[in-house]
Amino acid sequence: MRCRNCGHDNGRNTGKCDNCGFSLEPQTDPMKLQRAALQKPLEDTKEKNTEAPDLSYTRKGRGGLIGLMVFLIGAAGTVYIVSSYDRAEYEPEVEITADDMEVEIPVDSLPIQLGTDIVYVFNAEGTSAAPRTNVDLSLIPEGTGVSFLGRGSMSIQPVVNYMLQKINSNDFRSLSPDSLYAWTDSTETDYMAVAILPVVRDSTEVQPVELKILFTDEWFRVMIEEFNKDIVEPASGYRYDERVFNSGMNQAVRTISRRNTDGRPVYVTLIFPSESTFGEAMEIAESVSVAIDSLGYEGFNIKWVNVTN
Repeated sequence: MRCRNCGHDNGRNTGKCDNCGFSLEPQTDPMKLQRAALQKPLEDTKEKNTEAPDLSYTRKGRGGLIGLMVFLIGAAGTVYIVSSYDRAEYEPEVEITADDMEVEIPVDSLPIQLGTDIVYVFNAEGTSAAPRTNVDLSLIPEGTGVSFLGRGSMSIQPVVNYMLQKINSNDFRSLSPDSLYAWTDSTETDYMAVAILPVVRDSTEVQPVELKILFTDEWFRVMIEEFNKDIVEPASGYRYDERVFNSGMNQAVRTISRRNTDGRPVYVTLIFPSESTFGEAMEIAESVSVAIDSLGYEGFNIKWVNVTN
């Protein structure tokens, strides 16, 4: 018979198939007998198949809903931030130079009132002075004008000593002496002023012709030491007398004009008695300055001297 498994013709119906090895006897059993095993359930699944399926409702998790809410809140916050604040914009860095920098300096009205850059204000005794200025003292430019101010009641000695010490110090090499001021009233609103001369430090600079003028109670004296000239006129008191002043100065002017000075400037030094007050000296100096300016001379150096009769 032919094997029902592989179709090989064995020529017999017993034993095993010569081709696939399956047994031939069961293949000749009736079809009903062969299918009998399919009609019986397996022993290990019979009870399980009889159980009813679980049809209860299982509650789903809320993770998706929470995630959606977080997303919506974040989106709303982003929209609020973008609409409420300006967006940052890139601006190229600008190089700032020293000239562009502005230093805020408190305004002091006194230098403005006097028209000077720095003014040293003397204490009551005239032995020291404090600077008043609108200039940054750590960045003082060269050529800055420096003045001195005091009360007229002070003695002239400490005022002149302090002023000359300051002007001749190394700290003043880059500065320019400006003026000397004296208050004329107790409210310190009105003042007298005379110019003060710079110091000639370098021997290679053009040396000025020095003209010295001494005022005393009894004498008016003009000296030009370079030309060995000493002019003395009697005075009618310790004050500026225009007649006496012009008489002595005319002689001095003629002396200078007869000399070959090669255009050198004439510097005027005013000398006062040591017992003078600062106000007395300033009053005389202010009167002299008008005549000195008209002659083209430059003033002033201020000094004091002990005068004996």
